[in-house]
Amino acid sequence: MSSIIRKYIFILLISLLFLQGASAAITYLVTDHEPVYPGDTVFVWVPIKNTGYGTWLSDTVVKLVPANNATAKAVHVLDDAAVIGNIEDWNEMRTAKFKVHIDKNAVEGEYDFHVHIISKGKSDSSGSSPTTTMQDDRILVVSGTPVITLSNSSIGSVAPGSSNEIVLKFRNEGTGTARNLYVDIDTAMEHLTNVFSIIGSGTRFSIGSLSPGDEAEIRFMLLIDAQAQTGVYNIPLRISGMNYSASDSMGVGVAGITDFELSYQESGSSFLLSVSNVGVNPAKAVSVEVPPQNSFSVSGSSTQVIGNLNSGDYTSANFQVSQIGRSDMAIKILYTDAAGVRRSIEKKLPVKLSSSMAGTTSKDTKDQHEAMHSGETNYSKQALSFAPYLGIVLLGIIGFWQRKSISETYQRLKFQRQRRK
Repeated sequence: MSSIIRKYIFILLISLLFLQGASAAITYLVTDHEPVYPGDTVFVWVPIKNTGYGTWLSDTVVKLVPANNATAKAVHVLDDAAVIGNIEDWNEMRTAKFKVHIDKNAVEGEYDFHVHIISKGKSDSSGSSPTTTMQDDRILVVSGTPVITLSNSSIGSVAPGSSNEIVLKFRNEGTGTARNLYVDIDTAMEHLTNVFSIIGSGTRFSIGSLSPGDEAEIRFMLLIDAQAQTGVYNIPLRISGMNYSASDSMGVGVAGITDFELSYQESGSSFLLSVSNVGVNPAKAVSVEVPPQNSFSVSGSSTQVIGNLNSGDYTSANFQVSQIGRSDMAIKILYTDAAGVRRSIEKKLPVKLSSSMAGTTSKDTKDQHEAMHSGETNYSKQALSFAPYLGIVLLGIIGFWQRKSISETYQRLKFQRQRRK
């Protein structure tokens, strides 16, 4: 084997040793601070070491190149080429410095880069052309920031005394993963504990770990006290885990109920209907209606407008009502609530009217009785008017049948008078 061939083999072996040595054992980029978060602009360093015995590197340039599209979108290399000059001695080291910016929307994770080393051979060798070698990939670790928000809630308006299934949805709007999360609902404050109660499941709920964009939900039954005052209540929430802690709140609106109580009174031929607002909300433009029904009939208007009723107020409406059956009276109440929505409530009122307002059937019966009594009276009057004549006729009949006895009696009385003389 010629000396020239041996020389080239020796140079090739040295080059392989250099390439192996230049591939640094540390695969992570060195940063000027840790952790690195989305939105940061930082410097990173890549150490370059000459481990090739007798190999010279001159005019050396190092480039930091994103290894894939995900890295290119998340990390912007602001100056991608670093000049480190000559590395002549074995084990001599230079450091390439790069300025990078982490996109604010980058999610946490590890981002891969290629490291390209461009250099010439010995500086005094003529005709030497640059060669490019590539080290093992370098990794930049970006630590995201989780942000857990209450993204959706099934809570609307709840009524005093009601039991409601509540669904709360949580979403990680941040760039980091939150691990082993719990949601604590705090109803222990004085102004809340007398209004709200969580039934059966306690006040702590697990939602696990949430990566960026992940969602989770919790469900529970919320009982509202029957005496709860109207208004909006903010119930505190605490979201905590291994690497996350934050506070939030859920708003619950307690809408006071609007309800009415009815009573009635007879006044002459009128049916006075009393309407009282026994709810906690005012009712505006209240009107009452006696709708068509089998047991009652209304003469004249069946609807009366009674105006506005605040909580505790009452007023009356006047109807002309006849009762023709025994079932309860149906009454419809229309009103405008505090939110401006027109609503209606139908109530049942036990009603038993007196005979003077007994209705069509009773009136007919009364008329019949009056007619019967009137007929009897007329017959009596006629009989009395004919009584004298009937007496004379009766006497005549008696005289005719008893004429012989009368004649004998007359002759006997006449004989007795003559003897006395």
